[in-house]
Amino acid sequence: MYDLSDQFEISAYPQNAGAARERVLQAATRAGFAGMDLADIEISVGEAVTNAILYGSPKPSCLVVLSFGPTNAGFVIQVRDEGTGFDPSLVQTEEDTDALGGRGIRLMRALMDEVDLHYDGHGMTAILIKKLPSHSG
Repeated sequence: MYDLSDQFEISAYPQNAGAARERVLQAATRAGFAGMDLADIEISVGEAVTNAILYGSPKPSCLVVLSFGPTNAGFVIQVRDEGTGFDPSLVQTEEDTDALGGRGIRLMRALMDEVDLHYDGHGMTAILIKKLPSHSG
C-alpha cells in the first residue's frame, strides 16, 4: 500500500459515488492531469467506487475509503471496501459479450497504467495508478 496525502470515507450509498469521483479529480488536476488522462482517471475511479458500493459493501452503512495522491509511482488511487472480496485471478481477461457485468475491471485496466486488486480478509482494495504527466517538452 502507499502512503497517500488525501483520504476520505463515504457511506456505501450510490449517490455518494459522484462526490467521491469529483474529489479525486480535483486532486488529479492539481497533480497536472488534463484531457484524456483526466478522463481515464474519472472513468476508472467511477468504476472502482461503484464496484465497492454495489459489490463490496454488504449494507449501505458500510464505508468505502478512498486514498489518493501523487507518489514516485504516479498518481495513486486506493478504493477500499468492507466486503468479502473475490479472487482477482478469476476476472475474465476476454470480453464475454453475453455477460451482464464484469466489464468494469477490464475497463480500469485498459485506462490506467496499473490496476492491482487485493483482499486482506477484511475488505477489498483496488489500487489504480496513472503515471504523472511529463512537464518536459
